[in-house]
Amino acid sequence: MVEVKPNTLDTIFAAVIALITVSIVMIKGDALYIGLWYYFAVPIVIVGIGAALRAKPMFLFGTSLAIAITLISYMSINWRASRPEGLLGLGHLFSLPGAVVGIFIAAILLKRKTTTSLFVAFLFGLIGLLSGFFVNHLIVCNTVLYCGQLSFFL
Repeated sequence: MVEVKPNTLDTIFAAVIALITVSIVMIKGDALYIGLWYYFAVPIVIVGIGAALRAKPMFLFGTSLAIAITLISYMSINWRASRPEGLLGLGHLFSLPGAVVGIFIAAILLKRKTTTSLFVAFLFGLIGLLSGFFVNHLIVCNTVLYCGQLSFFL
């Protein structure tokens, strides 16, 4: 029987989530009008940053799932819209720096914990990225850029 290490399993799960997101884009179309490269590049960079930080196992899976959630939520707006937003992809792109900051903060906090289960590491990756992304999104989409339905206060 082959034993799979948690770090290897984490990387596999992260890659599968990224490929599922790309498959959805290939089936349903590029709703952000930004190009197929974007759906490959963003998960690779996000997971690469998490890997470079040497976070605990399942952290990468959490970050990969979080970036997939952000991409699919943005795309779903244009999939359902009678008149799609052409610049919606910029709202996602300009919110990514917050996601990166969220990853850094979550990875640092996770490293300070002495005993951590795989599920806690997963939650740190998921919530860290989503929190940073959402805070940056609120700033960008409510000050300098109109993000359609995602601009809450405009």
